[in-house]
Amino acid sequence: MRNQTKVVFRRFFDHFSLMEEMDIDKLGFFIEEDIFLIPEDAQEILLADKFKDFTEDISKENPAIPADNPADSPQEQPDNETVSSPSLVYDGDFEKGLLVIHQDDPLGEELKAFLLKILRAVSYSLKDIALVSASQVAGLPPEAVQQLNPHKILVFGRLSHPMIQLKEANYEVTSDDEIEYLFADSLPVIFEEQDLKKQLWKSLQAFFNINK
Repeated sequence: MRNQTKVVFRRFFDHFSLMEEMDIDKLGFFIEEDIFLIPEDAQEILLADKFKDFTEDISKENPAIPADNPADSPQEQPDNETVSSPSLVYDGDFEKGLLVIHQDDPLGEELKAFLLKILRAVSYSLKDIALVSASQVAGLPPEAVQQLNPHKILVFGRLSHPMIQLKEANYEVTSDDEIEYLFADSLPVIFEEQDLKKQLWKSLQAFFNINK
């Protein structure tokens, strides 16, 4: 009987040794007969229990994170994307790099015809410039103008933008970072004043390097 019980127990032990939570106290739930342990078996179980306690302590000190579980794995941080400034929307083709800013919005047909006449006098047309209103420029960050990369900037009238700090006086050419600036009165004021037209023409000659 002893040998039979030993065989049964060994088979039972071999079966449950594959399970992670092996506990000798739970054997009674499966075997109703009295269980007798021979010294070799008892020593083997005690070693297994000690090994189990040892591995549980290691698991508590160093909890492992399953590599195949995306929920527990640290999330990869997306690369910081460069956020671009809003683009400056303008009329014209900007072929010669001239940015023209006018105070009046919208620019009436009569004033627009007057502006194109001024541009023709210096050999420029709508395809050579970027034409925008002062309100458009004021609503955008300074980077929007820098991205356009103009060579010259002609401003008619008031402007709420950091570039206005470069203004020394109307009809005087100034420069900064290889960009030339010319500030003048608003187009309606120049349109009505003959003296301002003459003053503007004199400034445009210096601005565009036109020989008299």
